[in-house]
Amino acid sequence: MELKINSSSFRISLVFALLFAAIGFMMPAKSFANTYPANWSMYAMNSEHNPVYENGSNFDVNWTFGVPDAISRSMSKKDFKKRYFNPTTVRDIMGIPIGVSVVNGIVYAPCDDNNLYALNAGTGKLIWKFNALNQLMATPVVEHGIVYIGAGNSVFAYSQAKKFADRDSYVIRGVDVSAYYALNAKTGKLIWEHHTKGEDMPTPAYYRNELIFGNGDGHIYGVNAKTGKLLWRIYVSSFVSMSSAARYKNIVLVNGTHPNYFYAVNASTGKLIWRVKPAHCFSSSSGDGSPAVSKNGIVVNQIEIPGLKAGTSRSEEIALNVKNGRILWTTILGSGTVPPRNKDAVPMIHKGIIYTGSPVTKKAYAVNLKTGKILWSKKIIGMKAAPVILGYKVYFPTGNGTIFVLNKGNGRIISKFNAHNGGYGPQDAVIIGKTMIIGTNFGWVNAIPLSKL
Repeated sequence: MELKINSSSFRISLVFALLFAAIGFMMPAKSFANTYPANWSMYAMNSEHNPVYENGSNFDVNWTFGVPDAISRSMSKKDFKKRYFNPTTVRDIMGIPIGVSVVNGIVYAPCDDNNLYALNAGTGKLIWKFNALNQLMATPVVEHGIVYIGAGNSVFAYSQAKKFADRDSYVIRGVDVSAYYALNAKTGKLIWEHHTKGEDMPTPAYYRNELIFGNGDGHIYGVNAKTGKLLWRIYVSSFVSMSSAARYKNIVLVNGTHPNYFYAVNASTGKLIWRVKPAHCFSSSSGDGSPAVSKNGIVVNQIEIPGLKAGTSRSEEIALNVKNGRILWTTILGSGTVPPRNKDAVPMIHKGIIYTGSPVTKKAYAVNLKTGKILWSKKIIGMKAAPVILGYKVYFPTGNGTIFVLNKGNGRIISKFNAHNGGYGPQDAVIIGKTMIIGTNFGWVNAIPLSKL
């Protein structure tokens, strides 16, 4: 009898041991407990767009995660073109279009296949996924154990598309299900959803239990973060396509298209503080751009303006006073062939210098924040994402999948790296400890040790 009891106890103990091992395999390791940010309140983690978290320098991992329909790195160019026709098609179907967020040991990766993926930051293994019923083009915001993500697409219904002939017409962008969702950060369980008429592609900003965002129906919203209840909504006429919100104290900044305007609103009241119309803005570059704002209150945007020759455009950097919208300076970065879609690059601010690229000139730049003077430029490859800085190195993800590592002081190329599983559009890279985490247009998330870059 004693032998049977011991055998039974052994079997029960074995079952529990295996169960705890499985849970430990899925959830973040305790050894990395102090390694990660506890919250992620906006696009690129902060308003300067430099998502670097240096705490816990022991975090040094190497893994790759692919969504179910991710493009195989072994697929030949011939087979790729035969099946998908062009890279833009792939990006619009299953790519990971915007940067991930990393909170408390979990990587939250949005995907154009309609799913939000939660991955173990240490191993890259899937913890849960959530189907939002439309494309996900925002960085997930994570606050107090809740993940917020917006869903929508860049399509115009015919009834809306034909309005573009009239500059003063009210145009709504987005079809199918457009909504913001609040999910349990550990389980992915839906807490609430808030539906809108227009697409909800941009990343919101979190401020004092409130989500603030512009979207495709010509409004800027303030929503209660705990309940999803509408707090305020203001009509601005412009639709906001990919302009993720940045925050300076209680001021939230977004950009709109048709008409092209930069907007600043009071996050608490929803009152419009100022709006500025950039001169000669080309196509949708205003509403596609995400503003950066420095700690001393300088807002930076990049737009495209018409070129001096047919078929060309010019990249222009603009700095404004965050409190009143006064333009402080404008700088032409250069000219080149008009790029397809998303006709600008996201700026990043670091210690009084703007670091950015241009899909028009295919160059990387360092620009003085106060004066707009170009400090250096370096020809690399077309890019749209903001770079990221750690130490003396600035990392530029580019359109063909190459990550260029430049000396931040002079722009000299230090090294190059390519994972050969897709390129980078507006995706920004995140650095946690000694690891870069970034998604690709082919549906992959890469955790890359900085020692490999």
